[in-house]
Amino acid sequence: STMFSAYFKIIGLAALAIQGSYGAYCNGAPDEGERTNDFPIFDTDMRFVRSVQNGILYEAGPANATFPVAHIYGNAYERGFAMGTLQKKDVIGFVTKTWTYLLDMIVEELPEGTFPPFILDLILTKGMDKALDWCARTTAPFTPQAYFDEMRGLSDASGIDYDMIVRLNLFAEITKASCSLFGAWGTATAATGHTYQLRALDYDTVGPFKDFHQIIVYHPTEGGHAFAEVGWPGSIGALSGISAAGLALSEIGVTYPDDSFGQGTDNTPPEKVHGKPWMYVTRDMLQFDNSLTEAVANMEEADRTCNLILAVGDSKNSMVNAIEYSGYTLTAYSDQDLLPQNDTWHPVIDDVVYNGMDWNCPNYDSVLAAQLQKYHGQIDENVGVKNILPTVQTGKDSIIVKSVQITVVLLFIILYSFFILFILISLQVIFTLLCMI
Repeated sequence: STMFSAYFKIIGLAALAIQGSYGAYCNGAPDEGERTNDFPIFDTDMRFVRSVQNGILYEAGPANATFPVAHIYGNAYERGFAMGTLQKKDVIGFVTKTWTYLLDMIVEELPEGTFPPFILDLILTKGMDKALDWCARTTAPFTPQAYFDEMRGLSDASGIDYDMIVRLNLFAEITKASCSLFGAWGTATAATGHTYQLRALDYDTVGPFKDFHQIIVYHPTEGGHAFAEVGWPGSIGALSGISAAGLALSEIGVTYPDDSFGQGTDNTPPEKVHGKPWMYVTRDMLQFDNSLTEAVANMEEADRTCNLILAVGDSKNSMVNAIEYSGYTLTAYSDQDLLPQNDTWHPVIDDVVYNGMDWNCPNYDSVLAAQLQKYHGQIDENVGVKNILPTVQTGKDSIIVKSVQITVVLLFIILYSFFILFILISLQVIFTLLCMI
């Protein structure tokens, strides 16, 4: 028997993303013209690597571009300890290399707008560690104890300093990354009848992030659902993921909001900092929520902080909503009430919700819209991988989620050296294990 009322196909891809200089509106743009990605989808079974108490590790991908798929079980501390034991070398490598990279390079190397101004000032005057310690203190009263327990387990098993793990897990709370998302269903995907959801992560490819990507499948015993997320060893929040309840997550960091967010613009207060870290809000959604309606309601009740665009796909209802998320407002929208409203560069498309790279980002939104309109009725994983994302030039690491009824497949695309590799891995083993334990 299965825990899923509907299954998902997750497809990830990497495409070179164009970084530009940004003003009040994101003014970077894709190159002129259309492009295709002609790399084949690679399909193979995962390979068992090893197991420890409360943990099983698999390897996926071809020999020149492998990545781990880790299953961890138990309560929060037990899952953290299992991860720290199962992938001790990777946890130590990612945490130490990322921390060194952040201290040595990140302020100078990341594009303008990566840090909110007051955070950048704190980093420059007090240091990265002090800025993240401050963030830890301000968010601690709003953070469930389970997250501290999991990080303590990671620390105890790996030997990495506990405070360093806490700091690293709050880095996403003080940074901004340009990303893209879409959801398509109904008439937009008439050729297959499935529902698709994209999450493109446009982030740093110079530092260690590209070298430690992995899939983590959680099997919590304290309640909620099994869920899988794409992330890094030692990172416990949810950037992107999928749950056994049939919910999927996409996210965009917002550097260029308008006043509707209620914060972070010239006419509004600064973004809230006293609240629950957003990656813990999204992870709780994957673990505990049963429907899109429930997910939105629980986000409304959460003590939210920074400006984001989220998308939540619901396989049971075959639809996707995007969500304007901030410390002051939370607004879910779909195809006919698309946000932001602009008929010129962000037109309404039937049975499609989408945002390209940011909130106010006409050059990317318009190209993404044109591709979604061109392939309307034919949108599927192949069109997304081959046509839409290469033309929009978004997604150093991207995921397309497809609701299906029979099987579960994962395509995770890795930026390997100077080559973009498309890797299709059968996830029947992963989600069979989700259902067995």
